[in-house]
Amino acid sequence: MRPRVLVPLLLALAAALGLVVGAVLPGSPSSPTADSSTPAPSGSAESGGPASPTAEPLPTDSSASPAIGEVMGEGGGVSAVNLPQPDFPVEKLAPGEKPPQFVTISFDGSCSLDIMKHYMDTAEQVNGFFTFFVSGLCLLPEDNRFVYQTPGREAGSSAIGFADDAQEIVGRVANYKEAYERGHEIGTHFLGHWCEPNDGAVNSWGTAEWQSEFAQDVGMMDNWAANSGVTNPDPLPFNHSVIQGARTPCLEGQRDVMYPIFVENGFTYDASNPGALQWPVKNEYGLWDFPLQTMKVVGYDRSNLSMDYNFLCAQNDCQQQADQATCDRIEQSTYDSLMAATDALYNGNRAPFFFGNHFNTWVCGAYQNAITRYVIDASAMYPDLRFVSNAQLVQWLEAQDPAVLDQLVAQGVQGY
Repeated sequence: MRPRVLVPLLLALAAALGLVVGAVLPGSPSSPTADSSTPAPSGSAESGGPASPTAEPLPTDSSASPAIGEVMGEGGGVSAVNLPQPDFPVEKLAPGEKPPQFVTISFDGSCSLDIMKHYMDTAEQVNGFFTFFVSGLCLLPEDNRFVYQTPGREAGSSAIGFADDAQEIVGRVANYKEAYERGHEIGTHFLGHWCEPNDGAVNSWGTAEWQSEFAQDVGMMDNWAANSGVTNPDPLPFNHSVIQGARTPCLEGQRDVMYPIFVENGFTYDASNPGALQWPVKNEYGLWDFPLQTMKVVGYDRSNLSMDYNFLCAQNDCQQQADQATCDRIEQSTYDSLMAATDALYNGNRAPFFFGNHFNTWVCGAYQNAITRYVIDASAMYPDLRFVSNAQLVQWLEAQDPAVLDQLVAQGVQGY
């Protein structure tokens, strides 16, 4: 297992630097701008997660390694060993051979029970896999919110709320368990989701704040049962060490501060940058850069990043409600945009296509409908297209000859 965060040490450091405070009054985040990739969801909370500052690292001595089936964390809510997922076959390309057309669809927050089940069922229809970037506060109940020592803000402060109660958390845990067992990836969207111009925004964090957030993110997942008061839980078949990557709130964060911490904690990629329709490369920290890519918005004579919220801002001025005619137009535009970008890539440089989402029903469910149609239709239309998680894409990239990857990267940006 990969090295784990030394939670007590890091929280002690955070306390020493004044990051741990004792009072709370959740504030209301400012409205996201058109350039914001991750909005503060409205309506029911998209979060809730137990954060315990006492999560202990797993033993590194092989003689004391946990056994398969052993549980850990306060309350025994997670497996001490990440149980295996379904095999992901990886083919090594020969020089000049066409790669598969990879498409990675990811979701920020990943809290809504019904929407998550819908997407899992959609993926199963095409033998595909998605990435769910879980907001750790999805597993922390509102009545225990002060467990979260919000970096740069009052304790218990969250821009996206908390879980309503333990029953809701148990349902979410069941979803995450099912997703993992089906082969989907569990990543992280971190916790409080405070973005600029709010105080304590992720962009303002230094090393101590990032270490505190990361340590608490571990505790939110690994100690979800104790933090929510659930006894005799059905444990997750994994623990926080399974996480390989993240998308930061609103794509914020000083890269030279957060990337060393990502690497120290075993991450292999980051999905928080803007980018183009080209093959990914590793950054100077050794992390694969899986960006939100610039793509055309069909019918609106403009381009934006490959995320549902950016489409909402392009198509409906960021407004989440619309009449049925507008909803239908937005759904078709989004579907056509996804298909157009995919067609260009499939018949061009075959670069992976990254599309980010939220669990939402904006504009009459237009984005959920468009993505569902796209997954089914693109899989049928393009025989070499594969829907994979970010973690699976890393596995494929790492298995290739570096010279072959260099040839793919040398193709440059795909235009259309």
